[in-house]
This record gives sequence, structure tokens and C-alpha cells, in this order.
Amino acid sequence: MVRFVFRCVAAIVLALSFAAPAAAQSDKSRVMMVLDGSNSMWGQIDGVAKIAIAKEVMTDLITTWDDDVDMGLMVYGHRRKDDCSDIEVVALPGPVNRASLIEKVRSISPKGKTPISDSLLLAAATVGYYAGDNASVVLVSDGLETCEADPCAQARSFEVVNPGFDVHVIGFDVTDEELAALQCIATETGGQFYRANSASELLTALRATVAAAPAPVPATPQPDPKVPTLILDTQLCATCEATSGGSHWIVRQGDTVLHDGLGIFYQADAQLAPGSYDVTVRYRSSALVRTGTLTIGADGKQAEPFNLDGGSARMFAYASDDKTVAADPIHYEFFAIGENGPAGEALAVQASSDADTYLPSGRYQVRATHQDIAETADIEIVAGQVTRYEFDMRVGFLLPTAVLSAGGAPARGIDYEVYRTQADADARKGRLAFMVGGQNNPEALRAGDYVIRALLDYNNRPPISVVRTFPVTVRGNETATPTLDMQAGLLAHEIANETGKSLLNIDYVRESDGKRAANYNLGGTHTLALAEGRYHLRILISGGETFDTDMFDITAGQTTNVKVTIR
Repeated sequence: MVRFVFRCVAAIVLALSFAAPAAAQSDKSRVMMVLDGSNSMWGQIDGVAKIAIAKEVMTDLITTWDDDVDMGLMVYGHRRKDDCSDIEVVALPGPVNRASLIEKVRSISPKGKTPISDSLLLAAATVGYYAGDNASVVLVSDGLETCEADPCAQARSFEVVNPGFDVHVIGFDVTDEELAALQCIATETGGQFYRANSASELLTALRATVAAAPAPVPATPQPDPKVPTLILDTQLCATCEATSGGSHWIVRQGDTVLHDGLGIFYQADAQLAPGSYDVTVRYRSSALVRTGTLTIGADGKQAEPFNLDGGSARMFAYASDDKTVAADPIHYEFFAIGENGPAGEALAVQASSDADTYLPSGRYQVRATHQDIAETADIEIVAGQVTRYEFDMRVGFLLPTAVLSAGGAPARGIDYEVYRTQADADARKGRLAFMVGGQNNPEALRAGDYVIRALLDYNNRPPISVVRTFPVTVRGNETATPTLDMQAGLLAHEIANETGKSLLNIDYVRESDGKRAANYNLGGTHTLALAEGRYHLRILISGGETFDTDMFDITAGQTTNVKVTIR
């Protein structure tokens, strides 16, 4: 499949190369926009799907597009699942047909893969990257290449052919790993890289990349719009190293919002005069959000980095005996711990194994869920530090079978309760699972030792007359199939009532302790299971009179017949 995709892209590139001379003769700048339409774009930022944000931002950008710049549009991963050839050139670089492009953007529905490398090759060819210095590509992506290719190597080949050709990249709500992979593309071509975590940041980044596109030298020198006039710094603790540009800032003066976006100000942005401003700062796209004051000194620069007072959680969970392999799928939730314990609602964060999840300093309960298994742990986030925790999520399965006696057929009318310990089973507290016998549905459990409490009401006919407990061990990636010997036999009784009064109830009384093993109140004829031992029947009729029968034996795996007449 990969070779087939490459041949298709190579053929298109070869065909497009014949159009290069015409493109090279244009004095206009040419920009090819490449938009991620892969399935991951259904991910959400503050409850809004990333593709919905991208559509609105692209619509805004197209509506206000500079007619002096020729624009093309390409989308990938939006038409077919699991198809690395799903790359569509919506429009070749040229005068902008706003209505047509906006209609196409609004129709995008993410479905498939992320073929970044092949998309870059096709985009570069359509924009004529080898024919001059007026062409560039702008890539908007929220993740990594998923089609067994190397986008960095592809970008490096562009620089070899035409050192003046730039690929600008916007990482939209990306992790640190994704950021590094995407930033490499821009670095290899000398392009700009931006990290966007919201609609406003995405629009700012798109406009900045378009402004960075090569253009004919103007008659009068103009300020370079790529050069920031101010970059705001943050730090995770008072003594931590400052970081620039990666956080989202809302800067206010009174009730007026002066800036809403990345902490990077360009020539076209409103500039901050010396003074103090109220700010809300979000570190990257995380839950680490703080409010405070920003001070701009007389030199027009930030007086000191903004202290976010936060750190990161780096969770890892394994589900096999190879503890270096992360559990998949895995879902982490973080609950802030206050005076009254963990909060009832989880923080709105997306976390993955062995990656930093940034949080305000404080205590948190972390819940890790794999398959049907959930584990919790309390952690402490310290400003400027990484807190690590490892979850053992090895999952096995339990599928018990109960028999009346050893070697017998599976018993009918059996249910199972699962507990962690014998004490829990005896006290009937902390039940972990309830399984209906005979349904052949294994129960997922974390690897470990358990106790099964088996409840037998023969043939699904009340009452529950035999209860036994059994230890069992569940191992990771295995299904435990214990056969549980209930050591029970059957009692079939017929009671003829010649008293003329109503038969109200029958107790099945053990000889060993004189206690009732079960009772029945729906007539004198019944068959039920009883644990091996000696019993007698205690029959209650209306008026309160009782009759005790002779003793009889119940033998495991056998049926005892009892016929009684009361007069």
C-alpha cells in the first residue's frame, strides 16, 4: 500500500512539474494550505471539536484573504478510513474563490489517516517549490504521521532542491512528542513553527504564517511582520527556567481585553504600554491556568516571568507482564483533592501514558481505566517538578462453572459474587462483580487473588439453598475457568396435607446446627439443591401448628426423594 501511494503521488508531482514555468513567471506569492482532516481532529478543546474550530478559523482566513497572494487548498484524511492515499487538492494556487473554498472547508468530516509526508510532497509540487522563491506551504496538523513515512526527511529534500522554499507548520493542540515531530518539518526548510491551543491562537498563527510567505521585495522597506515585538515568558516555579511563547494569554485593562492568544506580539497586534495588566494564563493546552498581574516596564518588556506555580504528572500503566509496554486503551482522569476529599468532577484534561500532564500545584486523585478495570492513586503535584506514578493494569478474565458434585454436569441456577478477600465475602461487603451463571460472559478483573461466593438455586427455582466460597487466582491476559464443586445433592419432596388447613411454609433444617438451610412457601411439591448432610422438614400450616419429619440424608450428586403425609 505504501509503495502504491508513493507511485500515485510521484505521478501527480511529475504531471504538475510541466506547469511549473507558468507558475514561476508570476510575481505574486503562492501559498498552499494543507489542512488535517484525519480522525483525530474530532478531539475536543474546551468541549469543542478541533475540526469545528479549524473550520471557523479557515472560513475567517479565507474571507479576509489578501488578493495579492495566490492561495491553494489541500485536505487529507477526510474521505476514507485507513487510506494513506486520501489526499485531495481542493484548489490549485491562484486567485481565491472564497465561496467555493469556504463551502469545501465546511463540508470536511474527519475519517482517516495522517499522510503528512505525501501531502507535503504533493503540496510542494502544486505550488511550484522548485521554480522560484515566491512559494510556500502552510501545514495545519494535530498529530503525527501515521503512514510509515518521515515528514522531516521529506522537508529536508525540499531544502536541498530549493533553499528558498519554506514549509510553515502549525501544531494544533499537540503533545510535546507531536510538537517535536512537526517542528522538525519547519526547521528543515527554514519555515516558521507555531503551537496553537485555541481558535484565536490558530487564527493568529495562520495569519503569521501567511505574512511569512515569500513576497517580491517592496519598493519601500517595511517592518518584517515575522519579527515579534514582545514575547511573554512563564515559569513553572519561582526558581524555574522561563519559557517563551507556548502559553495562552488573556491580557485585560479593566474590562477591555487587549490580547487573547499566544504570548507573542507582532507588528499588527495591539502593543502593551508600560504599566500593569490583569492576565489569565494557560500553560500550553493544559489545565494549568492562573490569574495574576503582568507588568510591562519602561523599556516595553515584561518585568519578570509569570509564575504559574505548577508541575506535571507523568502517568504510566501496563497491562501485560512486559511492564515497559503501555496499556492500550488507557484513560486517565484527575480529581483535585480539597478539604472534603476528591472533587466529584474530573478536570478537563487529556492525558496519555509517559507524557506530561500539567496541573496547578496541589493534591490530586488519579483514576486510570483500562478495559473494565479502574484503579486510583493520590499524587502530589509540586511546582516545577514531575510527579511519576505507575499503574498495574494487568487484566485477566474469570469464567467459573459450578457442579453439584465432582465430575457432574454444570449446575443450573447458579450465580457468582466476586470479592477481594474471604473476610469481604463473609461480610458481603465490597463486592467487585456479580456474574449470572450459564451466560458464558467472562468478567474482566485486574490480575490477583479473589474469592468467589457461589449461590445455587437449582434450575433457577428459588430459594437459594446452597452457598459456598472458593478462592481463585486471575492472571494477566488469561481466563481463569475454575470448576466449583458445590458438594450438593437434590431433594425432591411431596407433602400430602390431610389437615384441611393451608400449608404455609416448609423449612429445610440441618441436623448439624438445627438452623434453617432454606425455606419454600409455594406448595408441597418441590425439588431443590441442598449441601451434603442430614436434614428434616419443618412444615407450618395455618393456625401456627408445625410438623417435623424424620431425618433424611442428602448425598452429593444424588437425588433424595421424600414423601410425607400430615394429618
